[in-house]
Amino acid sequence: MIMKYHQTVKLSRVNFKIVDKAFNDINFVKFLTSFQPVKIINWSGVENNKMAFFKLWFLGWNNFKVKHSNYIRNKNELSFIDEGVELPLGLKSWHHKHIVEKKGNGTIIIDSLKIEHTNSLIGYILFPMFIAPIIIRKILYRIYFFKKI
Repeated sequence: MIMKYHQTVKLSRVNFKIVDKAFNDINFVKFLTSFQPVKIINWSGVENNKMAFFKLWFLGWNNFKVKHSNYIRNKNELSFIDEGVELPLGLKSWHHKHIVEKKGNGTIIIDSLKIEHTNSLIGYILFPMFIAPIIIRKILYRIYFFKKI
């Protein structure tokens, strides 16, 4: 069974260009992961075919690799998808769409996640752990970008 999570974060008075630039900056990724049991092994960007490789700690270190696709970037929008390549803890699929849009004098960031586990029961038990890093971005995005205003 596919499990889904979707969130929208509105950043009033935060310039789209600043957010767009951050999504292509390893320091932004380091900031987002700094509060989690995650090691960045390799991160090459968010454009098509670029990879991200992390080690997640949960009952030992587990590989988590994604490949970026569907990269779109223009003066009002940035979007891309993280597609799971090597997934931890029995995950069968990982599809995380990132959308950054200019809205008036601000920016919105949308995270849309679809995951599937090899075992539905275990998947439901682990689901909160997989979405927690996305949920805390509601706060982390604001902290990171409001210090740049």
